[in-house]
Amino acid sequence: MRNWLKSLAVVAAVVAIPGLVSADVDTVTGAWAVKGKVEGYPVQVRCEFERQGEGLAGLCRDGDASGEAHVLTESGVKGDHVSWTYHRRFLFKTYRAQYDGVVNGASMTGTISVAGYTGPFTATRQ
Repeated sequence: MRNWLKSLAVVAAVVAIPGLVSADVDTVTGAWAVKGKVEGYPVQVRCEFERQGEGLAGLCRDGDASGEAHVLTESGVKGDHVSWTYHRRFLFKTYRAQYDGVVNGASMTGTISVAGYTGPFTATRQ
C-alpha cells in the first residue's frame, strides 16, 4: 500500500510540473527594454521573448541606430529566475552575452556577463 501511495505522489508531481513551468515561461514572454553597464560601457537592448515549448525563443536588438538583431542561443526559466544568451560581433570578434535575472512583475534585475566582465542590468516590460 505504501509503495502505491509513493507511486501516486510521484505521478502527481510529474503531471503538475509542466503546468508550473508553463506559468514561469509566461511571466517572461513579451518585449523588455534592458539597460545596464559592463565595465563602464552602457548596454541597451530591446528583447522580445516568446514561448518555445517549455522554454524561450526570441531576439534582442541593439538600442543604438543600427538596431542589430541578436538571436537567443540559450535560455532558461525557473520560478522567477530567467537567463538568456546571444552572440554579438564587435570589432571583428564575436562575444557571448549572458544575462541572469530575477523577474518581479513588470520589472527585472540581474547581471550581464561578457568576455569575463560583469555588470548590473534592469529591464522593464514594454
